[in-house]
Amino acid sequence: MFPIARFRVEQRSMSPVLNPGDYVLVNRWAYRSREPAVGDLVVFRDPERPGVFMCKRVARATGSGSYVVLGDNEALSRDSRWFGPIPRSLIVGKVWRHARGRRAPIGSLP
Repeated sequence: MFPIARFRVEQRSMSPVLNPGDYVLVNRWAYRSREPAVGDLVVFRDPERPGVFMCKRVARATGSGSYVVLGDNEALSRDSRWFGPIPRSLIVGKVWRHARGRRAPIGSLP
């Protein structure tokens, strides 16, 4: 598995940091030797919709191997307030860099 993946942001749930059309580079190996920290931007598999990826900020660890993730734009975010904490196994990696969009996506993020 290549350590870096690119995803395109499709929704406004992380605005103003990330906006529709922006791209994020995700470090898939970021959590091999440590756990996600509060404040990390993570990409994860949607717990309710197979094949869909989401990008949110880690708000807290539950202590049972799960994480509460929230969007920066609360009014437009479908996040842990909707589907509850996510298990560590759904986390793809940590957002390493982001840029305003210009190229075709590898994966899309709501």
